[in-house]
Amino acid sequence: MSNSYHNIAFKEITLQDKMIISTFLQQENFMISDIAFGNLFIWRLARKIEFAIIENCLVIKTTYPNQKPFVFFPIGMGDKIRCIKILQQYFYAQNMPLEFHSLEKNNLNTLIHIFGNNIHYNLNRDRSDYIYNTTNLIHLSGRKYHKKKNHLNRFFQEYNGFTFEKITESNIHELQTIWQQWDNAGDDIGLQNESKGIMSALQHYNDLDFMGGLLRFDSNIIAFSFGEVISPKLCVIHIEKANTAYRGAYQAMNQQLLSHCFYEVKYVNREEDLGIEGLRKAKLSYHPDILLEKYEAIIEYKIL
Repeated sequence: MSNSYHNIAFKEITLQDKMIISTFLQQENFMISDIAFGNLFIWRLARKIEFAIIENCLVIKTTYPNQKPFVFFPIGMGDKIRCIKILQQYFYAQNMPLEFHSLEKNNLNTLIHIFGNNIHYNLNRDRSDYIYNTTNLIHLSGRKYHKKKNHLNRFFQEYNGFTFEKITESNIHELQTIWQQWDNAGDDIGLQNESKGIMSALQHYNDLDFMGGLLRFDSNIIAFSFGEVISPKLCVIHIEKANTAYRGAYQAMNQQLLSHCFYEVKYVNREEDLGIEGLRKAKLSYHPDILLEKYEAIIEYKIL
């Protein structure tokens, strides 16, 4: 193997990198939420997110504060096996193991094929993605959605006259102000990072090609949500927030966003539950079509 790992130069992600990253993402038929550009952009303020092009593959590297970095599986039509072996040398040269996160099963199998007994892996259930049939979440038809439909109808009755608006230049500054009023992160670092990401996303909303909307009642914004289309058959919802004083606002926001913005997309990825019991219960109650398992893997440090 050559020493081409010396030439790897990771670059922190900025908005200006959207086109090059999207070009590689469009070469794949992925369903995980992690590598959607909107996700990378929103969370770049919470952790160091970098990328490099290796063997004509996009490699995204993430480093949390005070932790060792990890990468996602190489993306694109290039030589992935060669790319992975170069990555192995790159990490080993820094006395670090090569670690992958958010691996879909087929990509994990590729790594097992390459590294055999030198790989250690586990399923991270807390990070697994919930993917739903969009039409099901819009119409909530059938017995399994009976309670959900009742809750939604109750919202429609209780807040008769509510309106849905797409997020545009005409309301985005008002929405930024509302979010600043709702923001209750306090000393919680995770919530602080999310809040920074939301504000950054709203500031660059049009350039990110997001699609989203808000609900109003008595002229007040009571909920908002946005996401992006990542393939002809899949969208990802990145952010959903509501004023909990309005019963059912979250459920209504979910249904209204999909019916106005994403009705033509077959599947909607509503991301992970992060191991939060209430969130897991809520996501399961909408009956995901796919619970997309995501794995983590570490390649043992070995002298090559």
